[in-house]
Amino acid sequence: MKKINKKQSIFLLAGLCCLFSSCKELPPAEPFDPSNTRLHVVWSKSFYTDSSQAVMLAPIVTDRYVAVAGLSYGKSENHLVVFDKTNGERHPAWQNGASTETNSIARSFLIGGNNKDVLFCTTSESIHAFSIPTGQSLWTSIYQGNNSFFRGETTLFGADILAISPINNVCYVDKYNSTTGQKTNLFSSNEYINTVQWTVNEQNDTLFFFLVGGENACCYNLTKDSIVWKNNIFDDNNYSSSTSFHPIIVENKYVLFQHRYTVSCVDFSTGKLIWQQRIGMTDYCSIFYYEDKVIVHPDYGNMSCYDVKTGKLLWENTDLNNSYNRNVKMDIYKGNLYLLIERGGGYYPPSYLYCISLATGKVNWSDPGPDKGLYNNLTIDQQTGYLYCHSKQSVMCIDLNKTPKK
Repeated sequence: MKKINKKQSIFLLAGLCCLFSSCKELPPAEPFDPSNTRLHVVWSKSFYTDSSQAVMLAPIVTDRYVAVAGLSYGKSENHLVVFDKTNGERHPAWQNGASTETNSIARSFLIGGNNKDVLFCTTSESIHAFSIPTGQSLWTSIYQGNNSFFRGETTLFGADILAISPINNVCYVDKYNSTTGQKTNLFSSNEYINTVQWTVNEQNDTLFFFLVGGENACCYNLTKDSIVWKNNIFDDNNYSSSTSFHPIIVENKYVLFQHRYTVSCVDFSTGKLIWQQRIGMTDYCSIFYYEDKVIVHPDYGNMSCYDVKTGKLLWENTDLNNSYNRNVKMDIYKGNLYLLIERGGGYYPPSYLYCISLATGKVNWSDPGPDKGLYNNLTIDQQTGYLYCHSKQSVMCIDLNKTPKK
């Protein structure tokens, strides 16, 4: 497999700061009290059976289940639990959860497999695959090399999983078979690759979009093993491809992505820069796309909405400056945006759930939840209108069709 670029470059520091390097035990969680909230809580279940506190990644919803990954304050291993999404009962094979048995913090959490029955949990050092029906470990793959802080974000590739691994100044994009863990190299680069997104075009070619080094955006045709385009889209004062979110490919026409201080929209077929917006002095910014609207929410910054075709500012909310939080995740339901925004100071403060009009950017309502504080990840099941999130120790299901309660 030939390399995409022969130019040698130094790997950029893109390390994940340990969330728990100075973490102390939090005070006991508030008891569940429905009178504390206007949210219609369908169910609330402890993440650990002993009610230990945990920091959790965004839940993932399947046809029948909701899966959650987290790291306990009192335990060193990453833990995985699968609940029935309608009533919160634990999957029979996951009564005690499962563990990656690693001291490395869980970085991503995905569900794949041919029948959507494989649970992936990745850290900076390894990838773990579990069978959802049985709760058993299928395989574990340890990254080669010792550049654990340079791991790019993982993503699904059909039923399988993609991961980026730098070894000896070469970045490899590898596919891991969902059931066996067999690794296949798809392509490699002598420049640092941070995150990759892929699609299939009208000619049935598999195309990859990614940022390389600190200077260029690329589109690579895997089917034809050739570069489609490679363009320099960074401004002179923006030498960084740092991003914590995957690019968004819109109908194979536009690519939306964030790099340091900037959000950009690129023509997917040519690589031409269509528009670019400054987001302030931050490395992390969440991007959400829906019906020609691009919603941008940077750390410590205002939430803004742009037209995907022109970059025209449609609205801006100056009341939603959130504190440092690289994992802000938005979702939409019936014309409203939902996200969790930190309220208060200190280490890892709790958040309120916000409901925001997609049309105007105005806040419809906000609520802290029954435990007087939610935390930074959520997922919405579009079929039921159930929103899944968590407090200090419990996983929670909220019915948006009945929220807020009057």
